[in-house]
Order: sequence, then C-alpha cells, then structure tokens
Amino acid sequence: MRKTFHEKVDEITEDVLMMGSLVQDAVHNSIEALIKMDPQMAEKVIKEDEKINEYDITIEEKCIVLQAEHQPVAVDLRFLHSVSIMIKNIERIGDLAVNISKVVKRLSKEDEKKHLDKEIIDLLAEMGNLVKPELARALEAFKNRDKKLAAKLGKSDDAVDEIQKMIFRRLFTSNKGEEDIKFVTNIALASRYLERIGDQSVNIGDRVMYFLTGDYSVFHDDFVE
Repeated sequence: MRKTFHEKVDEITEDVLMMGSLVQDAVHNSIEALIKMDPQMAEKVIKEDEKINEYDITIEEKCIVLQAEHQPVAVDLRFLHSVSIMIKNIERIGDLAVNISKVVKRLSKEDEKKHLDKEIIDLLAEMGNLVKPELARALEAFKNRDKKLAAKLGKSDDAVDEIQKMIFRRLFTSNKGEEDIKFVTNIALASRYLERIGDQSVNIGDRVMYFLTGDYSVFHDDFVE
C-alpha cells in the first residue's frame, strides 16, 4: 500500500531525528575526546561521520521527491523546504565535531599534551556543557513542533562568547614561545568549533520557527550559512 503524504512527512521527521541523534553523539564524543585528549575516541567520531552524511543525502532526496509528487503548499511546503536546510545545519555540526576530533589527533602526542592545564580543560568543558543542550533543545523543538522552545535558543550565546575570550586570554598569556604556536592555534580553533555548534543549533531553531509560523523575521542578521 502506498504511503500517504503525511506518513512520508512522519518518515522524514524520524530520519531527521535519527540524524540528529548521531550528531549529538558525535558532539558529545568529540568534546570528551578533547577534554581527555583521547585519539581513539576522536578517530571513532571521524569514522562515524559517513553515517551522518548518508542521512543528509537520503533526507534531501525524500524531500525533493515528496514535493514533486504532492506539490504541497503553506506549512507543508515550508516544512519540506526547512528540513532541506536544517539537515545542512545538522550535517555541519557533525563536521564541526570531526574538526574538534582532528584537533585532538594533532595534539594528543605527549609533547603537545604538556601544554594543557586544568583551567583550559575546565573552560572547554564548560563551553561544551553550554552548546550540547542548545543542540538538544533545537532537535526537541523540531520533534515537538514547539515554537516557544525554538524561540529560546541562543540564550547561552553571551556566556559561550565570554568563555571563549577567557580561553584566548589564558592561551596567549601562558604560551608565548614559538614552540607553543601549534598548541595555541589548535585550542583556539577547537573553541571556535564549539561556538559554531551553538550557532548552527540556533539556525535549526530559526527554521523550526519559520516553518511553523511563516514569519521571515526569525532570520536575524547573524544567521550562519
């Protein structure tokens, strides 16, 4: 028996949530790998990224076919269009987790690990503890079609920015030699990747708001492509 339009929409929703779950795991594991400087865990994140990419392609194809077959309008059309963009945000978060994992692999040698101190580790962990719930809330808002929850995303931006500044201050006051450049650069990149995970999570929330309300004003000036 052929599936109805809304059964296919439900199938796409489940696919997005499965993709989101994989990305949540990738983010969690990449942050753990960073804090512990665990190259094995980092390698696991890198290898499993292919599953996320496969979901990206599959979901996009389903959205295209569903639009062609049923020519939806209003909220249904906004949903399919928004999902096509949201999965790029989710896939990008997976890429950012991979980038963090690559930082771990570059720094996990003993001569680089010696630069790590507890303050930097604690600050990175604190950043992670702010961005992980943002991603979880974005996916929950999508799952439950919850515009109130979607509207609350981004509340931790200022705190994330402040922690990043603290990391930079610590890096550039504690590591001044030429031999410290690799470490400083990579930790700075890792903090930037964490910040971007939060940004992309907010973008997902904006898309949820848009497909539920049709209001373009949710796309503010700092929208990240």
